[in-house]
Amino acid sequence: MTPRDASEPNGSRWSDLDRPPLNVTALRRGLVREGGLWSEVEVVQRTGSTNSDLVARAAGGKAVEGAVLVAEEQTAGRGRLDRQWTAPPRSGLFFSVLLTPGEVPVARWGWLPLLTGVAVATGLARAAGVDTALKWPNDLLVTVGGEERKAGGILAERAGDDGVVIGVG
Repeated sequence: MTPRDASEPNGSRWSDLDRPPLNVTALRRGLVREGGLWSEVEVVQRTGSTNSDLVARAAGGKAVEGAVLVAEEQTAGRGRLDRQWTAPPRSGLFFSVLLTPGEVPVARWGWLPLLTGVAVATGLARAAGVDTALKWPNDLLVTVGGEERKAGGILAERAGDDGVVIGVG
């Protein structure tokens, strides 16, 4: 998912993979609040898939609503239609969240990937100042040099009877 111009001598501000590790303390301080949605934040250096890990934790009763799992590297990420992908360490943001939307009928959970996409695209546009778009059903696009490129994807999976894990990578 590195831009094509990353190999240019001067590179691109988006191709610097030598960023510092995520600051877990700052993430927890910014996300976990009394009465808030996010209950816990864990950052792992490497995993196959944050979605698979969080679904397994939820099934084993080891994750509660609002759990956030972030990885610095994913080696077996999954997309739509079980497409697999990998991402080098610190090359992007890879995270999953556990929700239990009890008041929302299961038949409407199909909207969660689109709602997540709108939230991620809006946040990315505001934080990074890049032009973003969504391609149904799960692709996040950015415009680089006048050309739309896929910057990430969204995957939602059932987690037990009352939960759903939403992954962004």
